[in-house]
Amino acid sequence: MKIGILGGIIIFSVFATSVMSYISMATPIGPWIAPTIVLIALFLYHYMPAKQKSESIAFITIASSIGGIVATACGFSYPTLYFLDSELYTTWLSDPWYFCMVLSALALSAGAFGLLIAHMFEYQLIEQEELSFPIGQLVHKMVAVSDQIKKAYELMAGFVLTLFFCILQDGVMQFGNLIPKAITVVPALTWRTFALPLIRFDLWPMLWAIGFVTGHVIAIPLAVGALTKLLLVDPTHTVWFGHLSAIEFSMAFCSGIVLYGLLMSFASLPKMLLHGVHWLQNNTIYSMSSGKGFFADGSIVAAAGLVVAGCGLFLHFFGFSIPSMAFLLIGSFACIYQIMVIAGKIGLAPLGRFATFVMIPALIFFGLDTVQTVFVASFVEISGGVAADVLFGRKIAHLMQLDRKKVVLYQIFGLLISCLTVGIVFFYLTSHFNLGSAQLSATKAQSRALQIAVRTFDYWGLLLGALFSVILKYLRVNPMLVLGGILMPINISLGLIFGGLLTQFVANREEWEPFWSGVFASNSIWMLVRAIFG
Repeated sequence: MKIGILGGIIIFSVFATSVMSYISMATPIGPWIAPTIVLIALFLYHYMPAKQKSESIAFITIASSIGGIVATACGFSYPTLYFLDSELYTTWLSDPWYFCMVLSALALSAGAFGLLIAHMFEYQLIEQEELSFPIGQLVHKMVAVSDQIKKAYELMAGFVLTLFFCILQDGVMQFGNLIPKAITVVPALTWRTFALPLIRFDLWPMLWAIGFVTGHVIAIPLAVGALTKLLLVDPTHTVWFGHLSAIEFSMAFCSGIVLYGLLMSFASLPKMLLHGVHWLQNNTIYSMSSGKGFFADGSIVAAAGLVVAGCGLFLHFFGFSIPSMAFLLIGSFACIYQIMVIAGKIGLAPLGRFATFVMIPALIFFGLDTVQTVFVASFVEISGGVAADVLFGRKIAHLMQLDRKKVVLYQIFGLLISCLTVGIVFFYLTSHFNLGSAQLSATKAQSRALQIAVRTFDYWGLLLGALFSVILKYLRVNPMLVLGGILMPINISLGLIFGGLLTQFVANREEWEPFWSGVFASNSIWMLVRAIFG
């Protein structure tokens, strides 16, 4: 393995993990980081000969993009512990070594399990099934096409301009405080049962960028969520639920949305599992008879034993029983397969849905405590996300005919660096910015906490939320993104909505994506620097 590639993997793994840790907790969105890595790498490695440059960038992207999905999965699930037991989370946070080692060990055990499953099914999904894995194809095109250097310069322009903006706003040495951190766009107003909150401006530039990159996918649902909070949730609480606090009613209403989504998800579970079992049976027979697939590699047995033993040791340390361990690993295996197939077909990885499929039965059948329940959800999300990202990378390697052994080793190295980084990044972010605040609203984790504690809420509030979710489904609006608009501070929602609406004013959104990708990458890194040195 070349030293230059290893150095690039370290740098970009830390970058991807840092950026996506912040974004996954600041917003309900988890965009793939691989295209951004490619654009930055194209800018930094433009001096290389064409073939060497393409291979180097491909290897670096394949390995370091794993950090982005590890951070995203952790950001969506791990802060759930804070919303369920803030005292315990704070106690862990008071011991930096323990906090970092627990999260890094969780990420490493789950990530290794996901990488193992992806390795097992690589031949069947990429070569036999010929699934497209759209993100892998996109990255391959970006690396192969020479004029992408223009987009790399656009990304760096967004990065540098945002960095300059942050310096003028926060201050570095004699520079700074020239741009105010807060501008009162609309003062707080109250009229009868309706209350319009104070709208600040300080976080909007980065939110515009995230909203633009994700486009119309989030703009409409978040707008519905923000309006629902202002025009429905708050007035309903004031008029009919005065015996509850505002937070209690809001949580009950949101729990109704979560509960409806949970029931609908479980309705489709038997069909998906049956399809997975049939597929596995057919392809196991094919693999054994043809000498191909994961049964052809004898070393996979030793690797599987090592990974399962490592997962077992970690879970045993936190009091999991052997039956609950077996259930988690078997359930994760089934869910990872489904996640890989979906990612291979449409380029999306619905991690939260499948984490719920394992978490709820485990909670009911094994009587898990709060920490164990959060770890189950986190394990499924991390392992499923890593498996999908690993196969995106293997698709790139397949299209570019890269050395497969090198790809495997680079991905293992990237996973190790990412897992070591994520604990440190989460420690500094969550100790500097309060979870649930405007900077780290962690709406995905809040939603997960509602799933776990749903049985404790007001039943009439639950019913109203469930009925509202039915209406949203009928109108074909994503209830979980609407939920994000309800739970997030109004400033965050409006910034994301505005960024999404900006896409309507450009002829080709893809032409502007590199610039805005540079904006959110720069601002995220700046926020991390503030957390460490602020």
